[in-house]
Amino acid sequence: MKNSFIPVVVISLAITIFSLVSLIILNRTHKETFKPDRGENYSVRVAVFNGCGRVGLASMFAQKLRSDGFDVVNGQGGNADSFDFETSVVVDRKGVGKKAEAVSKALGIEIILEQRSDDPYLIEDVAVVLGRDWSTLLKTKGETTD
Repeated sequence: MKNSFIPVVVISLAITIFSLVSLIILNRTHKETFKPDRGENYSVRVAVFNGCGRVGLASMFAQKLRSDGFDVVNGQGGNADSFDFETSVVVDRKGVGKKAEAVSKALGIEIILEQRSDDPYLIEDVAVVLGRDWSTLLKTKGETTD
């Protein structure tokens, strides 16, 4: 009877060792494969807002900023307080001009406003409010306005 437990113990031990080795290998592969590109823009936290009412606009620009390496913190974007913005603006929320300038340059928005806040729950460094001039921003970057 003792001899019948030896194969069970050996097989259990072999399965355990195989599982541990597999986890170690998969963990290394996972880290290498899914490592995000963290360029210099990654440290810039951006919130994107639709200020003109065009459906899906904030999402379109949020995707563009993400593809440029920015950290868009409000998902696919959101709506501004109103849809009356004629001109798109970049808003420096933390007083770090370089971050606002990087977003401004990436989107082709010329106007940068400084609007600091002491709100401890505010996580973005920069906010973008897209106005009715949004299509000119895409045209300057060679993209379409579909």
